[in-house]
Amino acid sequence: MNNIPVPEKNKKLAQLIAMVHVPSNNIFQNTVYLDKMGIKTYSIAELIILNKARKMLLQLFKEVLEENQLSFLDQCRSSVFIFKKEETLKIEKMVQELPVVQYLVQRAISEVDIYVKNGISAIEVENVAAPYFIGDKTPFEDLLILTIVCRAIRKKYPNLVMGLHVLSSNDIEALPIAIIFDIYFVRSESSIFSGFRPEGQTTNNANLAKFYYLRNYIHACLGVEDAKDRRFPQIWSDLQKKHTVFNQELVDINIWLKNILFMKLEGIILTGSETGKNIDKKDLIIAREELDNLKKQTQEYFGEPVEVPLVTGSGLDMNLYRQYADFIITGTQLKKNKYWENEVDEKNVQALIEKFS
Repeated sequence: MNNIPVPEKNKKLAQLIAMVHVPSNNIFQNTVYLDKMGIKTYSIAELIILNKARKMLLQLFKEVLEENQLSFLDQCRSSVFIFKKEETLKIEKMVQELPVVQYLVQRAISEVDIYVKNGISAIEVENVAAPYFIGDKTPFEDLLILTIVCRAIRKKYPNLVMGLHVLSSNDIEALPIAIIFDIYFVRSESSIFSGFRPEGQTTNNANLAKFYYLRNYIHACLGVEDAKDRRFPQIWSDLQKKHTVFNQELVDINIWLKNILFMKLEGIILTGSETGKNIDKKDLIIAREELDNLKKQTQEYFGEPVEVPLVTGSGLDMNLYRQYADFIITGTQLKKNKYWENEVDEKNVQALIEKFS
C-alpha cells in the first residue's frame, strides 16, 4: 500500500468519486445509437491489428495458466498484464496509437482534467455502454484498452485516487489492472447473491473468495512481503445492484447487510433501481446503523474495530447522502444533458461542486 493514493479521511463530509466512462463497448458493438453519441467504431485496418493483439494475448494467457496451474485463474485473463509484463507492453504499443484507441484515451484524460481542475480528487474508471458482456466474456481487447487508459491516467495523475469497474460482474478481471496502476478499489456487482440483469444472470460463483485469493497470490508473486500491503485494491460490493432483479427473498436489504461480517466485505455500495435514481432513505439509514454496529461488534470480537465504508452509487440527493455516506459515486449528473453515456459537461461538474460545497 506504500504507493497507492488513498482518500483523505473526513468524518464530516463524504468524498465525491466522479465516473470516467470509457465507451469501449460502443466502439465494439456499433449500434444505431453510436452516431448520436458522437462516437466512431474501428476501421477494417484497425480491426486487423486488434484481432492480432487479441490472439497474441490469448497465447500468452495459455502460458500463464500452464505456468501457474491454478484452476480458477482461467477467469482472470488480465493476469497476463502482470505475469507477461514485457510481452504485453509490446502489444500495448502495437495498438495504443490506433485512432479508435487514441480517441478513448483522450476522452478519458479530458474528463479527468475537468474533474481535477474543479477540485475532484477521486474517480472510478468504467467500461461502457450497455448492452454488456457478462463475467469472463468481456472481450480481451476491451481489457487491453482499459489497461491503456488506466496507464495514461496514472501517468498524468500519479496522486489521483482511482477505482475500477469492469462491466458486467467482472471484478476478477479488474483485479490485475488495479494492482498494476495502484488503484484503491475495484467495484463488484457479484460479491454476494446472484441476480438477473438484462444481459443475463450475474456470475457470482464464489467470486469474492477467488478475488481475495488472487489478490493475495498475485501480490506475493510480485514479491510484496508485508501481508497488509497485499490487501489492496479493496473490493467494494454492490448490494441489490441497480438494473438487477433478485428473488423475492432478497428484496429485503437486511439479508444483504447481515452478511457483511460473514463475507468479510470491505465496502458496500447502495444504488437506486436505475442509473441516476436516488437511493431509498430507509435503506441508507439501515445500512449506516448496521455498519456502526459492525464497528462495535468487531471491537468486542477482535479488540479493534473494522470500518467498512458506505458508498452511494446512483442518484444525487446530496442533502440525504452526506448524512450517511462515506463516498458518493456520481456520473449521470455530470454528463451532457444528464444522460450517463454522454461526455462530461464542465458546467454540470461546476454546478455539482457548488451544491456539494
